[in-house]
Amino acid sequence: MTQQSRRARARGGALIGLASLILLVSCASTNTELLKAELDAQPAAVRATSADYSGDIRFGFTDGIEARGKTVPFTLNAGLRSVTPTRLGFRGLLDLREFQAQAPQLLSGPLEEGCALNVVANLDETGATGDLIGLIGTVDVELYRCRGEKTQGVEGRGARLISTTIGVAAAARANVRGQCVRFDLADVVLQPTGFLGGLVNLFGLTERVEEVILSKAEEFADQNVICPKMPPELSSLAPVLESGGTREIGQGGIGVALSGSIDTSADTLMELLALMQARDIVGGGQ
Repeated sequence: MTQQSRRARARGGALIGLASLILLVSCASTNTELLKAELDAQPAAVRATSADYSGDIRFGFTDGIEARGKTVPFTLNAGLRSVTPTRLGFRGLLDLREFQAQAPQLLSGPLEEGCALNVVANLDETGATGDLIGLIGTVDVELYRCRGEKTQGVEGRGARLISTTIGVAAAARANVRGQCVRFDLADVVLQPTGFLGGLVNLFGLTERVEEVILSKAEEFADQNVICPKMPPELSSLAPVLESGGTREIGQGGIGVALSGSIDTSADTLMELLALMQARDIVGGGQ
């Protein structure tokens, strides 16, 4: 075989390899239904209504969650029933549908603004399915060349190497931790899009973006736990939470079921009698 023939064969092999690479990395496209399916987390529906938590005595009140500088209201509907001579059973349902409605604004925004990597989240859809909370959206990813080893942040960025969008589907669960509710990410699926998305995959940036998402989700969860508190006049009936989890309200509405108990010791009864007296429910002494 002549040198010219060998060069022709080499060029042909390189073209085939490049064509295969283009085919491989251009097959990715954002498909919302596929992202949802890939989570492999579609349990049987666990739906709830406030009536499920009525008990022998039923009450409800509204409070708020502090998130990203905003107060987002939620409602707690609860019921009490007698369990033992000194304890009351407590069951409650947190209605978080207002937070759900504002979630795209609250959970979208920059996740990382480094010298080499810029990641911005765009949340499109949230909803409860069974005991999971599904989140669907995208992240815009930009890779830069840093100007020097000591440069940091946006000021240290040089040429932009890659700019692409990656589809994201995530699943979270509500868990009771102490006397609060915390939302923990259960799974994340990333779906790079197009040719550049495939390059992101090949260069290992997908894993880096996933690390950023997991880290920021952990940070947000730590900063936005929900600790329901009884109204001041019922503070003596503060329940000890023992369990809980995500519940679907209606079609996809996000709720959290809570279960626990309340002490009915002599001190608690005395506080309740004092409250009743202050409200002229029972007469006071002369």
